[in-house]
Amino acid sequence: MTRLIPQEVQGPVKGLFNQGCSLSAIQKFFPDLSVSVLSCYRKKFLGHSKQAKPGRRSKITMQNMNYIERNLRNSNLDGPRGVQYYLAHMGVQMTLRNIQYILKRKGFKAKRKVKTNFVSAENRKKRLVCAKRHRHLTADDWRKWGFSDETRVNMWGSDGESFYWTDRPPTELMPHQTEAQVQGDGGGVVFWGMITAEGPSYGSTITEGTINSEVMLKFWTHLC
Repeated sequence: MTRLIPQEVQGPVKGLFNQGCSLSAIQKFFPDLSVSVLSCYRKKFLGHSKQAKPGRRSKITMQNMNYIERNLRNSNLDGPRGVQYYLAHMGVQMTLRNIQYILKRKGFKAKRKVKTNFVSAENRKKRLVCAKRHRHLTADDWRKWGFSDETRVNMWGSDGESFYWTDRPPTELMPHQTEAQVQGDGGGVVFWGMITAEGPSYGSTITEGTINSEVMLKFWTHLC
């Protein structure tokens, strides 16, 4: 028969069980109660629930973790640094290393942002007008066209890398997964080339100045 615990003791014991305390932790508060007695009362108070896993309890509650996961996916939190600021606001102090460890256990990984060319709103409108104006062209018509592209190599060190954290496979890129960059904005070497239906043409290198309409016209005149 299970030993009866005084009514005035059952309340505090039940409260500790509801907080997720282990049997050994509760026994420190009530050394007169054996582990077997506490185990029986745990079943009485909580049903056949599993005993909490041994070890240090997580500082992050389930509610906070759900918030972190949701806001990492939609970019309301800027990676581990944003998670650290949020936890500090909630009164939880954690190092970036521990936060990264927790995120990785939850399936999140750091991925490099895809760099895309910056296009202003005005140029977007012009590109749309151009696309509509030429949408009637056939495959033979397009063979008469030449397409150019360029890449810039920074001369004075790395351009730097930006990352985002996600737990989902790559599909369509979201805005926070890309980083706009300006081509030919100085401080680098630009390699420019053109390709037509006949094949690629010779490339050209630009090391000084900025790329504008005059430079583009000279480039195309040289390659065509």
